[in-house]
Amino acid sequence: MQYGIVKKVNDIDVLVSEKDVGRKKTIIDTIGNEKEAQKYSPFRTSYFYKYTMNDVEVDLMSGFSLEHENGVYILSLTPNSIVSCTQINGVSIPLCTLEDWYILYSLMPNKEEKELLLFRYFQAHGISNKQLLIEACRQPLPDRVRGNVKQLLKSG
Repeated sequence: MQYGIVKKVNDIDVLVSEKDVGRKKTIIDTIGNEKEAQKYSPFRTSYFYKYTMNDVEVDLMSGFSLEHENGVYILSLTPNSIVSCTQINGVSIPLCTLEDWYILYSLMPNKEEKELLLFRYFQAHGISNKQLLIEACRQPLPDRVRGNVKQLLKSG
C-alpha cells in the first residue's frame, strides 16, 4: 500500500535483528495472540513466531533465510535495509526496502505475482537501493533470479 503496488495488505512481517528478537517477542506477546508457527521448506529462518492482532496476522522473524537450488540466501538486515517509516495509528513503523523484498519474493514458492509486481515497479520507477541488489548477488542465488537482478540493474 505504501508504494501503490497493492491495494490490500494480507499480513504484516516484522523483521528484527537476532539480538533484539527476545525483547520484541516479549512486547508482541503482550498485545497479540500467539499462534502455532510451523517452519517448512524452503524457509530456514532462525526465529519465527505468528500472532493475530485485531484480525491481522503478524509474523515476527529474525535470521530470515531461504534455501534454494544454489544454496541458502540470508537476508542481511542492516540499516540500509530500512528506507522509511509509515504511520499506523500514530505509531512510526520502519519499512524494509522493496529491493530486499524483491529478492525474497523471487526465492519464495508461489510468490511469482509479487515478484512480477515489484519487477514492473522497478522498471517504471527505477531502483532506489541498487547496492542492496548488488550485495544480494554476492550470495548464492538461482541463475534466474541473478539474471533478473542484472536486468534490473542495467535498466535502472
